[in-house]
Amino acid sequence: MHTISKKIILLLALLAMLAGCSFSYSSKGSSNSSKSSSTSSGPGETSPEDAKANYQNDISSYTSSAVKGSDVDKFFSEIGNIAKRNGITDWESNIETYHAIGSGLRQVGVTRDQVNDVYFIPALAAKNKSALTLILESYQS
Repeated sequence: MHTISKKIILLLALLAMLAGCSFSYSSKGSSNSSKSSSTSSGPGETSPEDAKANYQNDISSYTSSAVKGSDVDKFFSEIGNIAKRNGITDWESNIETYHAIGSGLRQVGVTRDQVNDVYFIPALAAKNKSALTLILESYQS
């Protein structure tokens, strides 16, 4: 029995040592990663691709949360606010806006056939004749 407990202790010590090394290595990698991302993503230093992705994510997320609403003016106002925060001056003419709206609708389970039934779609289509087509394009990907 004494031999078994020595083996268990040795095994636990070995595991603890390996876990410590692994933790140390992963922590270092994590801190290097954080340092790298903080130095490369300062204000005004976001790449165009990242800025586009951020804008699309913001629009998509808001659309997902607003799909059950009923206030068209509030929807348009918030889309405008999101666009402004992302440096977009004319969201109504921005193709990415409509693709992101479509993505947000898909995320909450709105099917392609149900898109026209969403409360803000008729007003959006009235503002921009291409809006519905652009939203539906996002269902193809």
